[in-house]
Amino acid sequence: MHVVIKYKKYGLLRFLSAIETANAIERHLRRTGLKMVFSQGFHRKPRISYLDPTPTGVVNLALYVRVEVETFCEKLLDELKKTALPKLYPVSLWWTEVDPNRVVTGYSYRIILDEDCVDLSNYDENKPLKTDKKEGKVGEFFQNLRFKKVGRFLILEYTQTRNKLLHPMYLCKMLMVKEPSVFIVQRTEALCGGKALSELLEESYGKENIGC
Repeated sequence: MHVVIKYKKYGLLRFLSAIETANAIERHLRRTGLKMVFSQGFHRKPRISYLDPTPTGVVNLALYVRVEVETFCEKLLDELKKTALPKLYPVSLWWTEVDPNRVVTGYSYRIILDEDCVDLSNYDENKPLKTDKKEGKVGEFFQNLRFKKVGRFLILEYTQTRNKLLHPMYLCKMLMVKEPSVFIVQRTEALCGGKALSELLEESYGKENIGC
């Protein structure tokens, strides 16, 4: 039996590394008294799986965690909320056999920064982009890019496929003309093709959604 929990990680906790985040979540699950299934061997670990980590400093509003458990717990979400860290918070969960790592194809992101720090005319989706491990065009890494002005801020929204994940600073360096006073990057959702993972989990057969 499996449960998929959706956390959001923000505030100063967005600076936790992937390992530190996993350790914090495991300790949180233990505090609830959840009866988890453990691996075999000398160093037994709970069977917990995660999606791709966000770069350090990126707010993660779609931190999905899949946990194998021994028994169903009707009020698990309530218990998780009672014992959660303030900035690493469980927002919903689903009892389902859907494995996020098997169905997720990419992620959606949002960048918020001062409008006067950006020159949109610098954007070129066909510009070559090369890192130590990846190579392609800007538009291949930062897909479905949209711009929206809200007051003095500019909001950039885009998607990335799992095989084309790249740090958002590669996009920002192309656009920025000076250092912004406000700079926030968020992963907003995990995507399964054109559908949000949360929607797929809602629709999954045999699910027991007790999210908020």
